[in-house]
Order: sequence, then structure tokens, then C-alpha cells
Amino acid sequence: MAKFTRKAIMDCFLDILKVKNIDKITVKDICEKCEINRNTFYYYFKDIYDVIDSIFRDETQNMLQLEEELTFYETYNRAASIIIEHRSAIIHLYNSKNKEIVVNYIDEISNILVRKFVEIYVKNRNLTDGDIRFITSFYSYAIVGVTSKWIEEGMPPYNVDLIKRTSDSFEATIDMMIQTCEKNNV
Repeated sequence: MAKFTRKAIMDCFLDILKVKNIDKITVKDICEKCEINRNTFYYYFKDIYDVIDSIFRDETQNMLQLEEELTFYETYNRAASIIIEHRSAIIHLYNSKNKEIVVNYIDEISNILVRKFVEIYVKNRNLTDGDIRFITSFYSYAIVGVTSKWIEEGMPPYNVDLIKRTSDSFEATIDMMIQTCEKNNV
């Protein structure tokens, strides 16, 4: 029952966020939508930002449990799905004074996703941990930048092309990046 209630609060919050800016949402709004009392809300969350943090933390945990055989594109597409699924809510959150919450989530997910694939590509290669961190950061920053710009533009419907192009760019350049790092380590 506890997991159900916690999830229901998060879902109600996301529903409200689709139509209302985060700065205008109150705990009372969530409680009314969810048909719970304030004590129940505060049992699970300390405030609205804790709800947001929990949503993103849960999604991050889901990303950590993705199947190993997925391609970079498939993994990136799944990671982007929460943003796409909750388009209106993400746009409201991004356009609020708390935009860094969205950017931090994208950054965290990008680092997890990219690091996973960089580690696959660098197996048995002459790279330092610093090289791996650099390569991961390089591609993560690209994803954060491209995704942030897309959200800033109102998330026009070219997301599939955006994800495909970003994935293709990663696949086309990762080996060259690894080779460059290896040359620097000689």
C-alpha cells in the first residue's frame, strides 16, 4: 500500500504539472487531486521538490536496470521516454525558476548511459580512468546540451530524429575518441 500511495502522489503531481507551473502548485493541490490528507503527503515527502526529486531518482534507478544487450540508441531512447511521456510537465518545470532540476536529471542519466557504453567500448584498451571520465563527460555534455535546447524550444516533434542523430554521432566517433586517448597514453 505504501508504494502505491507514494506512486499515486507522484502521478498526481505530474498530472497537475501538465497544466500548472510548478511555482503555482501547492501541497493542497496534490492532496485534493490524490484524495489524501496533508499528513499522508508529508509522510512520504517533505515538500513538492522532494516529489520531483523522487520521480527523477526512481527513473534513474530504472535506467540502472536496463538490459545489457540494448544498443546505445535503444538505451538513449528509453532514457528520453520520461521526458517525452511527461512533455508538458517537463516544459513547465524547465521554464520555472527550478530549471536546474531537469538539467541535473538529464546530466545524471546521460552520465550513467554514456559511461555504460564507454566502458563496453574501452574493454582491453589502454585507457586511464581519467580518459574514461573525459570521454563520458564529452558525450554527456553533448546530450545535455542538445536535450536542453530541444526542451527550451518547446520540445518540437523531431525527438526521434534528435535521438537517432545523437546516437549515430556517438557510434560514429567513439572509436576515434578512444584511439586519440590511447595515443596520448603512449
